[in-house]
Amino acid sequence: MVGKDRFFSDLGRSYKPGIITEIVLAAFEMAKKGKKLISLTGGSYDPPSLPVAEIREVLQEVPDTAWREILQYGSNQGYWRLRDALSKFMKGSEITVDPEREVLVTTGSQQALDLISRVFINEGDIIGVGSPTYLAALSAFKQFSPRFLTIPVGDEGLNLGALEEELERLRREGKGMKMLYVVPSFQNPTGVVMPQPNRRRLLEMAEEHDFLIVEDNPYGYIAFEGEPPTPIKAFDEGGRVIYLSTFSKIVSPGLRIGWVAAEEEIVKKLAIAKSAVDLCSDGLSQYVASELLSRGVVERQVRKVTDVYREKRDLMLESMEVYFPKEAEWNRPRGGLFLWVRLPEGVDASEMVFEAVERGVAYIPGSNFFTDPSKTNYMRLNYSFPSKEGIVEGIKILGDLLKERV
Repeated sequence: MVGKDRFFSDLGRSYKPGIITEIVLAAFEMAKKGKKLISLTGGSYDPPSLPVAEIREVLQEVPDTAWREILQYGSNQGYWRLRDALSKFMKGSEITVDPEREVLVTTGSQQALDLISRVFINEGDIIGVGSPTYLAALSAFKQFSPRFLTIPVGDEGLNLGALEEELERLRREGKGMKMLYVVPSFQNPTGVVMPQPNRRRLLEMAEEHDFLIVEDNPYGYIAFEGEPPTPIKAFDEGGRVIYLSTFSKIVSPGLRIGWVAAEEEIVKKLAIAKSAVDLCSDGLSQYVASELLSRGVVERQVRKVTDVYREKRDLMLESMEVYFPKEAEWNRPRGGLFLWVRLPEGVDASEMVFEAVERGVAYIPGSNFFTDPSKTNYMRLNYSFPSKEGIVEGIKILGDLLKERV
């Protein structure tokens, strides 16, 4: 067969398999050989905790009138009952929005990141991101060739002092940052939380330096110690925050329900962009999501998985204390789905992952979360998906491998 590479656009040529794709392919190969692979990779849901019975019940009770509505094309902004239910759900996080004009339903929050990229990013625009930050957000933004302004992430999230220095430098050069992407609550990949005073200060900086904030909040509901953090959007009086969230971590990733809360002008533009991508989100999933919210299932699921993930986090931490070399360092996340591990200099987690897969365990190398891929001595571990037995066995395999490398 003749190669078709010459037909691809520049953007098309830039699409290459990521590390998660490579790990999935390796898992398929291992399965063909009859071997198992313990996945400590993506933030998938705990399988026994999925709300199977509740979703089955919703589907069994759909009235005929609703079937005729949800099986048709729907609004590009989203099913009206779901937008209304989401606005009520967000009030629990102190976010007040108009469901008719300020909420957009998306096919997962990844679509929201793609739409924001399409609507806001021109080539060369300065986009602020954490270092490290969510790898799929970087992928979405890179499609449109921005210039990344990387801000260190520490124990309190984004280093606002470093951000202010960069913004002042840009101002002296007659430039400015257009948009800042931030995951302030149980950040992916580090699990850290931005304190409330920092959230308010970030909004002040956005006003002073005239930029937008994209607040991504998939994990903020899953708080192991105390109440979930109040989102930045709750303090937003100037309409500068574009808030994203999703069902993927709290209900089901397979439903593909995400949403955006923002000013009407922004929601309208994103909805038009969505029309060019998929016309509208899946009506059946939106109906199920609206019913799960109205029946209180979502709140119950949040409480359920919080307890499950707290126990799994503790087990992973205990296992690491036993099996990991003393030279490795890691954090104790107060919520969310991930542990962030710093390995000794000279240990390349990107190179080591393939030997780990051969031994039966997979993780995500930390270099994928930086705009600078040379930072290779980090790894992200997930505790939400694997079984308890898998966590212990997987950490032991990784610990043995690391001890050979240190």
